[in-house]
Amino acid sequence: MSAPPSFRLRHLHQVLPYAHVSTAESTPSHSAGSAGAMPSQSSAGHLTRCLAWAEACGKLHAACQFSARLDGRQVSLELFEQFRATPEFGRSLSARVDPYHDSESCGDLTLIDAGGEAVVFFDPDHQRVIKLFAPPNEGGFGYVLDQGSNGRWQIRGGSLIEALNRFAWFEACFASGLELDTLGSRADFLTLSQPFFVGRRPCEDELEEWMKACGWEPWSPDTESAVVTQQTWRRDDFVATDVAPRNAIITDADDKLRAIDFVVTRLNHEQR
Repeated sequence: MSAPPSFRLRHLHQVLPYAHVSTAESTPSHSAGSAGAMPSQSSAGHLTRCLAWAEACGKLHAACQFSARLDGRQVSLELFEQFRATPEFGRSLSARVDPYHDSESCGDLTLIDAGGEAVVFFDPDHQRVIKLFAPPNEGGFGYVLDQGSNGRWQIRGGSLIEALNRFAWFEACFASGLELDTLGSRADFLTLSQPFFVGRRPCEDELEEWMKACGWEPWSPDTESAVVTQQTWRRDDFVATDVAPRNAIITDADDKLRAIDFVVTRLNHEQR
């Protein structure tokens, strides 16, 4: 039996051949009232294959293994500071981090940021950030863009397989250095690794010029979402949304603009 490919985003579709299905055939996602992107049988099979791949590569971890990587004292202090500054956000962040937090752990990862989909830690040894995606939260395992059964496009929290597709497509289109880190042994969390960039946010004109130079064109599909209406671009079969200055950076090291966190999907034959 041949060895599995290395645990890299660029190898995802060697392990999980992509077959887009309509939302009418799909299972519910973590967002109430919305559809997922994989039928239940296919989703279960893809999840089994993905977990087996992670295990074969030594990247299938229990929650306690991730908590051991954290600087427990720093995380505790940062959670306290966040609660003191904004109690509601602090409580929400603590609830998301607590299953993966041991205040006595002596790892190197420090808590530096959090958003609707990920909690972000800094890895000083490798100068990278580690993004933790762990439902239940607003973004599931990562936001995804899809076309609902009513024909309108939406951004919603994705399942593990949907999110992995999104991240693989993002990296294929924008090459930010985003990589798989680990999968939870109970399919309960996902961690990704990305270079720690230092720089400034581009202005809207700079971002628009860069997207056009990279071959992307503005695209306005049928939607009720202001983000999808105003921040969506298309290139060939790929669509990127949430294309906003907050999700890009112009790095100090080389003055180049880089995408960090766009939501990318691939159109099926019916959508092209």
